[in-house]
Amino acid sequence: MGGGPAPTYTGKRIPIIPDGGWGWVVVFGSFMIHVIADGFVYSFGVVAEKLIDVFKSDNTMSAMTIALLTGLTLGAGPIASALTNKWGCRTVCIIGSVIAAIGCLISSWANSMGYLSASVGIIMGFGFGLMYCPAIVIVTTYFEKRRALATGITVCGAGVGSAAFGPINNWVIQNYGWRAVFVTFTGAILTCILYGATFRPIQFREDNDEEEKKALDESKEENGNIKEDAALLSPPIVGGRLHSSSSSQIDKSGTNSLKGSKHSISLSQVNGEPRSRSGTVSSATGYLQKKDVFYTGSVHNLPECKDNPDYVKSITSLNAGPVENEKGVIASMLNSDLLRDKAFWIFAISNLMTSVGFNSPLYFLPLHGNKGLGLTPEASAVAITYFGVFNTIGRLLFGLIGDLGGANAARNRMLIYIGSLAFCGVLTSLSYLFSSYALLCAYAGLFGLSISSYVCLTSVILVDLLGIEKLTNAFGLLLLFQGIGTVFGPPLSGYLADSFNSYHPAFIFCGVNLALSGVMLLPLLKKTRPAEQAKHLISPQV
Repeated sequence: MGGGPAPTYTGKRIPIIPDGGWGWVVVFGSFMIHVIADGFVYSFGVVAEKLIDVFKSDNTMSAMTIALLTGLTLGAGPIASALTNKWGCRTVCIIGSVIAAIGCLISSWANSMGYLSASVGIIMGFGFGLMYCPAIVIVTTYFEKRRALATGITVCGAGVGSAAFGPINNWVIQNYGWRAVFVTFTGAILTCILYGATFRPIQFREDNDEEEKKALDESKEENGNIKEDAALLSPPIVGGRLHSSSSSQIDKSGTNSLKGSKHSISLSQVNGEPRSRSGTVSSATGYLQKKDVFYTGSVHNLPECKDNPDYVKSITSLNAGPVENEKGVIASMLNSDLLRDKAFWIFAISNLMTSVGFNSPLYFLPLHGNKGLGLTPEASAVAITYFGVFNTIGRLLFGLIGDLGGANAARNRMLIYIGSLAFCGVLTSLSYLFSSYALLCAYAGLFGLSISSYVCLTSVILVDLLGIEKLTNAFGLLLLFQGIGTVFGPPLSGYLADSFNSYHPAFIFCGVNLALSGVMLLPLLKKTRPAEQAKHLISPQV
């Protein structure tokens, strides 16, 4: 054998992350998808005000539409993740846009709230679910050092859409009728096909490619022990298990190839498959194999990543083995040891309670302003604009907080997250005291500002609690809890409004859930890892 130890092939494909360039086009596309999709969801209360009058519906039934819409959008997260992993962000986003547009168009022909629950709640909800996941994943794959900025810009689309579409929806209703709102949004959603088309797959390179070539050339020249050389080309270990198909291929074809080849041999050639030295993310790699794919901050600011470039590479790389199929991705979430982690369960239940109280105040805000306070539809719609403006500010602010470093950064983030949810809950519970237009707008703005922590800090806190290695599975499971909360929250709030003939009990119910969802996280302050401790908790597989 050669004089020095030959490096082994790592079985990793390292994405070539632009951190700019076409990535900013991707950010714009994702931003616009958030503007349109979230703009529809957050301003739907303006349309619901008219629909309740037209169809003589109660609040419980009307709230079922928004509950199914948001619940399926989140609940479809694991399915969307699996499809994105298999087909890529561009394809899945375009398919979701077409499905959502069809649901929106047929909603313009609705003759009952039950019809809208199916067309808006189920069809559009599933379509939006297929759009959201790729829109986030593609941004995190294009950015690493500037990821916090890129994702911050992207999610601000929700606030911009809310601010814009509240008054626009009211104007369309006043001039063309409520059916025209759905026709208008159909056209807007169809443009998401173009925005999704910007989600060009990233390029990647293979890890230690030159070192592997050099090692194999040396083995050819020395003509040493072939079996030992084959062992140096061991197949990648994925999830702690050796792929038996890869090892058997080495026995059958690897030795002959090593004997007869005049050129260096790659691992994929040993497996009987052609291998290029660069390519794009595809079904052969899989987005969800990147451990940081749902992390909205910069991985370079993680304590375990500081002064450890090899660990950064390990969590941002892609395994070279075949990607898990759709069932495999979902099964890996459900079979995860996360289900035995008390910290995860506490955070998941907190997220469920936050989801119960998140959508209802915004949905019932125009109805409360019009029927509860006697405001005009125009004035009630403007309150949604205040929500959107301050929600945009909040997303930028909490996005920056999520990317802060320091010895106690994780603990401070958790305290801010708990405090903002508790404040939002108390504010919502006391909203019955806001009996004027100015106070209603003030509540809408403060609600939008404080609730934005829930959107921006969830994935960051998951990493603080569990580590980056568990983020993908944890985030996928968390979407299920959020989906359950959003399905039950609005109908329960609507039932309270119908039972008491007032929207005050609905707001109190939501506020209590929001406040408790924050306070119940206090025991987890002990779980957050100090920066110095996190550096020593790196997975032994790295």
